[in-house]
Amino acid sequence: MPSASRSKPHRPPRPASRVRSRGRLVITIDGPAGVGKSTVAKLLAHQLGLVYLDTGATYRALAFEALAAGIDPHDEARLVRAAQRLQLTLRPLAGDGPLVLLDGRDVTREIRTERVTACAAILAQHPRVRAALVRLQRRLARGGRVVAEGRDTGSVVFPKAPYKFFLTARIGVRARRRQHELQTLHGTSPSAVAIARQLQVRDSLDRRRKIGPLIRPRGTVMVDTTSLRAREVVDRMVRCLPVSPSGRP
Repeated sequence: MPSASRSKPHRPPRPASRVRSRGRLVITIDGPAGVGKSTVAKLLAHQLGLVYLDTGATYRALAFEALAAGIDPHDEARLVRAAQRLQLTLRPLAGDGPLVLLDGRDVTREIRTERVTACAAILAQHPRVRAALVRLQRRLARGGRVVAEGRDTGSVVFPKAPYKFFLTARIGVRARRRQHELQTLHGTSPSAVAIARQLQVRDSLDRRRKIGPLIRPRGTVMVDTTSLRAREVVDRMVRCLPVSPSGRP
C-alpha cells in the first residue's frame, strides 16, 4: 500500500507478537480490490506468527486453469469439475507471499494478469464454483492459525471467526494502488482512470451476486485505509486483538 501524502519517519519493525489463543484461530480481512487487504494481511500474519491465506488466489488459480484448458468462464459445470480437481498449494514466501503452486508449478505472478483477473471476476459469479472454492479454502486453513483475506471470508468462508475486519478506501486511491501493483508485477499497467472503471464494475458484480456478496459482516471492525500506511492499519487491528508482546500464545 503506498504511503499517505504526508511523510513520516521510518519505524523499525515491531517485535513479533502472538495472539493469546491456543489451537485453531482465524482472523478475516474483507474489502474490495485496492484497499490494501493483501499487504495488511501479510504484515498482520507475520507480526502475530500466523499463516497468511489469500482466498482470492484460489479464484485466480481456477481462472488461470480455465483459460489454459479453453474452458468458457460462463460454463459453470465444467468450472466446478475443474475446481474439484484443482491441485493448489500456498507456501509462505519470505518478504511477500504466499507462493502459489498449481500442480506443483509456480504461478504466483501469472495469476495476477488482467486477463486472469477478468476471468476470475466472471467465474466468481457462479454459486457452485464459489461453493467448491470455499471448501478448498477451508481445507487450506484446516487446523491452522491464519489471517484470511478476500471478499467473503468473514461472511461465508469463516463466519464464526472471532476477529473480523473490513477495509475500505476512496476509488481513486484504490486505482492508483492497483496500478502500482501491476507495474511492479509486469512492468506495465492501464491508466488509473481505466483501472478505476474496472474496479467500479467489479465492485458492482461483487455486491450484486447472490452467493457470497461483498458485504460488511456483522461484528466487523471497519478501517478506512485511504490516508493510512499499511503499518498504521495493522497497528489499529492489533489494538483490537488480545496479543501478548512476549511472543507466547
